[in-house]
Amino acid sequence: MNKNLITNYKLRITNNLKNMKYQILTILCCVMLIHFSACQDSKTIFPGEVFRFDLQPIAKTGTITHEWVKSPEFGEKVLSFTVGEGNNELILTSNSEGIDWLTAKYFVCEVWHDNPYSTKLSLNFYRKTGDDSAVAVQGNETVSQESGPRISATFGFLPCLKTKMIFPLSYLDGQQTHPVRQPRQMTGFISGRRIDPADIGKVSIGISPSVSPDYLSRVQIASAYLTAEMPDPYEKLAVAMVDSFGQWAVRDWPGKIHSSEELKASMDKNEAIATSAAYPDDWSEYGGWKQLRFTPKGFFYTHHDGNRWWLVDPEGCAFISAGVTCITVSSSNSGGMLTGLEELFSWLPPEDDSLFGQVYQTGRTNMKMIDFLKSNLIRVYGAGWKQKWEETSAGLMRNWRLNTVANWSDLDMARRQKMPYVLNMRGFPTTPVKLYRDFPDVFDPVYRQEAELFAKQLEPTRDDPYLIGYFLVNEPKWAFGDNNVAFEMFATDTPSFAKKEMARWLQKKYGNIRAFNGAWNQNLADFNALETLTMKDRPSDAAWNDCSEFSELMVDQYVETVCREVKKIDSNHLNLGMRYAWISSDLCYRAGAWFDVFSINGYGNPGPPETEEITCRSGKPVMIGEWHFGTVDRGLPSTGLQGAENQMARGEAYRYYFEQGVNRPELIGIHWFQWNDQPVFGRGDGENYNIGFLDICNQPYKELTDQAKTSHERMYRIATGMEKPFSKIIRKVPTIT
Repeated sequence: MNKNLITNYKLRITNNLKNMKYQILTILCCVMLIHFSACQDSKTIFPGEVFRFDLQPIAKTGTITHEWVKSPEFGEKVLSFTVGEGNNELILTSNSEGIDWLTAKYFVCEVWHDNPYSTKLSLNFYRKTGDDSAVAVQGNETVSQESGPRISATFGFLPCLKTKMIFPLSYLDGQQTHPVRQPRQMTGFISGRRIDPADIGKVSIGISPSVSPDYLSRVQIASAYLTAEMPDPYEKLAVAMVDSFGQWAVRDWPGKIHSSEELKASMDKNEAIATSAAYPDDWSEYGGWKQLRFTPKGFFYTHHDGNRWWLVDPEGCAFISAGVTCITVSSSNSGGMLTGLEELFSWLPPEDDSLFGQVYQTGRTNMKMIDFLKSNLIRVYGAGWKQKWEETSAGLMRNWRLNTVANWSDLDMARRQKMPYVLNMRGFPTTPVKLYRDFPDVFDPVYRQEAELFAKQLEPTRDDPYLIGYFLVNEPKWAFGDNNVAFEMFATDTPSFAKKEMARWLQKKYGNIRAFNGAWNQNLADFNALETLTMKDRPSDAAWNDCSEFSELMVDQYVETVCREVKKIDSNHLNLGMRYAWISSDLCYRAGAWFDVFSINGYGNPGPPETEEITCRSGKPVMIGEWHFGTVDRGLPSTGLQGAENQMARGEAYRYYFEQGVNRPELIGIHWFQWNDQPVFGRGDGENYNIGFLDICNQPYKELTDQAKTSHERMYRIATGMEKPFSKIIRKVPTIT
């Protein structure tokens, strides 16, 4: 055989064998890849999964800086996002095409971050067809045309704690502002108006804070999906995040308590200060100013002297109410949620102990609560802890020139220590049918009956000279935003007395159903059909305006009914109003006619929110029920609703806000929120803010309390124009909640 032919034949066989090897290897690789992918998919299918958002293409089409990183926390590669100033929104879907929002019950997002502060994620839902959208935050209102989300939910997350953000889609009905807290999740807030799942278009996640240069958050997101089942909790933590004193275990800071001996020494210092404390010589027993007197009446009252408004104490002395809220040791204030968070703690007090067993209580949502402030007091004082705390707290108040035990405080302590106080009334009247959020069916006869019962709680205190007055309710949720309450009650076909009353009112206005149908763009047989009418969108401008006008009548009934009843029981003390979260609409002003003092919670920066218009429109003086500044430089990762760079800046912020406030002729009281810091693991609703005069170990923040004392000592001279208010404005930092 020709040698060349043999060579070519061998070469052809060799090449064929190589090709066969490549084909076999290719087949094997494909099989392995398919098997690997199947294994991967089987690992990542979530129970009840309805839809999963594919984060990789979502990140690529977005503008937020991102990278794939190997995450030890999640045990796999995940997307890490770093926000820029004004660039913090991740669009999950632009139109919700192919997403079954009706079957799903929960939106879930797996999150971890190591920022030196808490980080927030906002879940934003937009309508397919744009309309006027309002997204409200406490102390501010933003209204946008078409571009704004219809409804948003914001949640906070602790540093270095892998967390599932769980949003029940039932909240899309817009009836709740404060969601039930889920394990590891911190405070949440829902704003905006209801949205039908069928109308959902764009959905996005906002990451904050996102302020250059110091607050550009970095967040790992492992997954985002919809599910029909409540997701399972994560595996237990390997390392605790809360120490035996209730402090944050993962960080150190000046003043952190490391031993029982340090704790006792700190509390001994408080005792020494409190024991010798007394008001200045020119202050009355109540904390009023002896240098300016009016007619004494035996109780507190309001008076305008021709220049400004005053409170007048029972001795007739001019009085400005300088107070702090939550002066108490209770699970609802200094305590936090334990249920579902047991893994966070390095030590828990023994429940079967006669003393330490007192630190456990059941919260509002039947969750188990724990109070480390109480535990720390028991460590030092044993069975006599309550009396020691009372005496020390009252002494510190006098030393810091505070003259009011403000809302949600231990009123027995206030009475025993003879300190002026305000009363937070409980159980505001309600009805079986709620028209919108917490707004009751005010034309139901049950509402008046409930108001009569509500007022009776004032009977035990109506002759107490130390009581300044009473707040009817705190931050009614119907007033969170510029809401058309009457329109919102037509979200469902639930019958109500208010709908009946509105039908009579509309019949009187229009005369006949034909005229009404023409104005409202309806086709109703008669006015009685209004009781089952539902509206998702405004049918006409006339309908919207009629609902707005009737909302005013509803609010009049809401306020007048209750205010008449409380004055029947207690005419000695001041009706301090409803502590609105902010003036969100003109509906808030309508209540002023029935109050003695108009109260708002004023989280302004640098000074109080606008108050002059309140007095001009209501004819009443104003009291600030809440305000604060916090920072993240000591033991807590959240500032609260207004932030400062450090503790020294907190003190300067206090001086500016308080002194600029008392310089206003309409302001007669300013109450800081709150006495002690909130727990790092979050109170019942997840708030964990550095907003206390004292920390969880009852140590004062001297940088704050020294400045506050200076302001309180000057307040009467500032109010009378004898001294100028503090004018330094601190550098503004982002709100971290």
